[in-house]
Amino acid sequence: MIVALCSTGTALNADLDSRFGRCSYFLFYNTDDSTFHAVENEARHAEGGAGSRAVQEIADNRAEAVIAPELGPQAMDALNRLGIPAFRQGKTLNADTVIKEWQDGKLERQEKASVQEMHRA
Repeated sequence: MIVALCSTGTALNADLDSRFGRCSYFLFYNTDDSTFHAVENEARHAEGGAGSRAVQEIADNRAEAVIAPELGPQAMDALNRLGIPAFRQGKTLNADTVIKEWQDGKLERQEKASVQEMHRA
């Protein structure tokens, strides 16, 4: 299974980003073989709709789950339409640790948007 994470860098020990649609990078971690790749989040430069554009990037990289800080209504709707579950990253600081927490079932599933307005960075 491929899991997408919001990151500030391109390594598994990079800090997680506190933003979804405007995060710096997405890390795509494959739980089947413990490999990953990083993709720069081009949606962060969008004038608007960064969350839904970020979801498209996640879908294009065949992610089957997302670990994110907060999700707005458009991003959550897009994830729901695609059947991609979202989990709240919580206070975890890096990707390596949050992956272990997710695999251990310690992350809360996000069923609906956790923010109601668009945030610009």
